[in-house]
Amino acid sequence: MLMTKKPRFGSFVTSPGEGENTTPEQGAPTRAALVPEPGPAAPVIPQAPAREERRAFSTRVRPSQKAALDIFVMDLKRAGWPISQEAVLEELLRLLQEDEHTRATITQRLTQRLF
Repeated sequence: MLMTKKPRFGSFVTSPGEGENTTPEQGAPTRAALVPEPGPAAPVIPQAPAREERRAFSTRVRPSQKAALDIFVMDLKRAGWPISQEAVLEELLRLLQEDEHTRATITQRLTQRLF
């Protein structure tokens, strides 16, 4: 029984042109084949909005309203959202600014309390 060595991994790896006699008929890559074909166009990424300067916003609120804000923020954080009280207040102010129905509702609630 004759024992032969198994070929080592390096013996399978050859450099281009080494160990082979390649011709264009045998499928040697041409320069055009090495240039990647253009793929689908990348999606257009919109420009980020300019960040506004932030200023302190300090006001007095009822303790029950502050507690409601605290609870809401903690519920969001427990659900895995890195939300701050400032972010919640900014979103409420943005809603007041952008949503006519919200402004009408708040106006109605505020004016009913005064009279």
